[in-house]
Amino acid sequence: MAGMTINVADLFSLRDAVGACLESLGEQYPNMIVCSADVDVSSRISGFKKKFPERSYNVGIAEQDLMSFCAGMAIEGFIPFAFSFAPFASMRAAEQVRTDICYSNLPVRIVANYAGYSGAESGCTHCALEDCAIMSSFANMTVIEPGDPFQIARVLKATMEWPGPVYIRMGKEATTSLYEESEKYEIGKALTPRAGEDGAFIASGIVVHHAMEAAEIVKAKTGAEIRVIDMHTIKPLDKEAVIEAAKTGRIVCAQDHNRIGGLGYAVGNTLAEAGVSCKFKILGCPDEFVPLATPNFLYHLNEYDAEGLANNMMKML
Repeated sequence: MAGMTINVADLFSLRDAVGACLESLGEQYPNMIVCSADVDVSSRISGFKKKFPERSYNVGIAEQDLMSFCAGMAIEGFIPFAFSFAPFASMRAAEQVRTDICYSNLPVRIVANYAGYSGAESGCTHCALEDCAIMSSFANMTVIEPGDPFQIARVLKATMEWPGPVYIRMGKEATTSLYEESEKYEIGKALTPRAGEDGAFIASGIVVHHAMEAAEIVKAKTGAEIRVIDMHTIKPLDKEAVIEAAKTGRIVCAQDHNRIGGLGYAVGNTLAEAGVSCKFKILGCPDEFVPLATPNFLYHLNEYDAEGLANNMMKML
């Protein structure tokens, strides 16, 4: 996207990428506004605020008010971007998202940081382990979890042309690029950064990067070629990609989210409804709260870092 320059050899986080392209997006869409619940610095929206002060609003630490305010602005013809932390956007403001935004099918884009265990060093209050399940259950809501910060400009651009509300969950980790700049992005259509016919990893967010490493480990140890599917859109799910993955005979589905109600459940439900059978494993956060820890420690503990993913796939081979 014009106005956004990133060296793809560098590490970059999703929230950094969002901040880098907001100004360009604001130039293209004069009805776009940016609103936050006092997270301007952590959400990297200060540049937009400086360039478009008349289109920037900080409601303070009041996520419920943020969602209701954005709903009102959407009714007036604006396209609001609501920035908050994922646990607060999805839980503290759940009723306002459901009733004020989703009920009227309003074009509010909720951009939520601290998804999954990425905020684990701040404790369980700052971990969003339920947000995907909550948001996916709301009628009219689209749920996206990008895996590549270098595509975030395309993700945000796609939401501008997408009807109804959108929830974008993001972790804090910095990563490298998975795709060429020419790679096409479409909401609801999975990407496949690695081909393979001996099994498939289906993942979203940071776990896509873990899956890419895991596929290399599996190949080195067994010679098997494992497909990696970047299921960046949780709702609507790319069911065709899931059914095609099942033809490999093995699927390990992983998301930085509670195993209940997340990507794994959506994939499993798709397989069941289609009457498709294959070896299938869901990896994610256990159905329990955890003490303070680093994200990488928790990814490893729950087996959805590269090593854990590889081990689970090799058990199926």
